[in-house]
Amino acid sequence: MVHITNIKKHVRDIEKNRCHGKNRYDTNPIHCKSKRGVGKTTTAVNLATAMAATKKKVLLIDLDPQGNAGTGVGYQRGAQNKTIYDVLRRGAPLAAAVHPTAIPGLSLVPSTESLAGAEIELVSALEREQVLKRALQNNGFDYVFIDCPPALGLLTLNALVASEGVLVPLQCEYYALEGLSQLLRTIDIVQQNLNTNLALEGWC
Repeated sequence: MVHITNIKKHVRDIEKNRCHGKNRYDTNPIHCKSKRGVGKTTTAVNLATAMAATKKKVLLIDLDPQGNAGTGVGYQRGAQNKTIYDVLRRGAPLAAAVHPTAIPGLSLVPSTESLAGAEIELVSALEREQVLKRALQNNGFDYVFIDCPPALGLLTLNALVASEGVLVPLQCEYYALEGLSQLLRTIDIVQQNLNTNLALEGWC
């Protein structure tokens, strides 16, 4: 369960850091953990909604093939709607995949089941870990939140490279701590080799 008081505190912390020049966000804390059911999507949706309530222009990117973040903000899937898959694999501009939501100030780039195959398709792509970062350049949003899949594959790697912060939902159990160790090693590698601006914002 994600408490609204914790969400408000994190929003205040993000704004405070931005005002003081710390971790100045263009692309914001992503939510990744190698396990389902730990609150990644709930945290991403609630934080994006809370930030939009502060009169900011916010984008939520659903990078999980299950597409629960889109469902969480009332998105109705349509056969002709462009998704994050079109951006990553078909060269569509980000703006073409941005859809409005019923929440004022919050837009969505939805997911699709086809995204499950993108992990394999990205293997042969040029600078495969930079695809999302390039797509997000000059995106026009104050904040971008990315809901990641529960795996440390190329989709999550793209999110880490494109972001300036990571927020990790975590269950208080032994196996979750093992997964956290693996994630922290991945973040360290990304910081050293691909994205020196990436910061671990914490876990919840």
